[in-house]
Amino acid sequence: MYAERTWLGSGAASGWQMPWLLNKRWDLTYISLSAILVPIPLLLFYRFNVPSPVIDILVALIVGGPHMTSTYTLTFMDRNFTRRYPVYVALAFALPILVTILGMLDLRLLLTLFMMWASVHVLHQIAYITDCYRTKGNEMHNLVSRAIDYGVIFTSLYPFAIVKLVHNQFRISDTDITIPFLINQDWLIYFFNALFFFFVALYLGKTYWEYQQHRANFPKTLLIIITATISYLIPSSHNLDVAFQGMNVWHSFQYLGLTWYLNRLRQEHGEITSPVVKRISGTQRGPLFYLFNVGLTLAAGVMVIVLNVVLRLPWIQSYYIVILSCLLIHYYFDHFMFVRVNDLVRGP
Repeated sequence: MYAERTWLGSGAASGWQMPWLLNKRWDLTYISLSAILVPIPLLLFYRFNVPSPVIDILVALIVGGPHMTSTYTLTFMDRNFTRRYPVYVALAFALPILVTILGMLDLRLLLTLFMMWASVHVLHQIAYITDCYRTKGNEMHNLVSRAIDYGVIFTSLYPFAIVKLVHNQFRISDTDITIPFLINQDWLIYFFNALFFFFVALYLGKTYWEYQQHRANFPKTLLIIITATISYLIPSSHNLDVAFQGMNVWHSFQYLGLTWYLNRLRQEHGEITSPVVKRISGTQRGPLFYLFNVGLTLAAGVMVIVLNVVLRLPWIQSYYIVILSCLLIHYYFDHFMFVRVNDLVRGP
């Protein structure tokens, strides 16, 4: 677990532990350094003049949709899961009903709820990965360290976002996301910025102390620093649709890696009940796993077309009813998965 300290040089690495989830190369590729994908939608939009709707479709087809549907290989397609948690699974079907009602009656409210939940979901995924690194590094018992890590992660996205919400400038898909009790409350801007930098100061001090104690967790630290930097800057963009798609690309790429690895572990432990999931899981079947989820994404796209062409619903409503129904079910199941750290950190 800790034999890879030479990666940083013997002197610099002496204070670090290296508890990679799978191995250094895989973790850096799928978890941390895949953050290099974040600027791609912004480059497409500002440098190559690709329209925002085209970027949305490309991201949805290549990574956004596949990451969303990959959740179902762990839930709906797993008899062990559906039998163990029948009520939890049944309640998931209330979400498409809620999305359909709001999509027909109040699209602004639907998008507001979606953005709030999406922001928590993205950051919860980062917190889950840090918990996995913490467990691998045998530091899960340190509740203070964990609270400080969470503080940095869960406050990083909001300092610039709150500026736009307070000034009523938060716009997604040509819809103003308005939270009435936040408008013109300038003190909230100072509060959220102060809270974020308070946790940053605690985090830097904690990390230095852990390094001095020769137990600083390098993979976790790298991920938190990258996350805090990107999350802080992304909401400052003038075009939030494109900027958040950049965040979505990184988040989705991470998630596809995580679900592939979880299914690989489940296969190695003989836990997969679905013949289809069993066929697409395993060390050499990453491309097949990905293509399967692209296929499910295309099926969701066909449902959008059916609502629009057959039932004559407006395109924007058809799109959000299908996509947000699938997304919110994905969020719903993931908040459950993200507390099951031992499912990912166990060995084969």
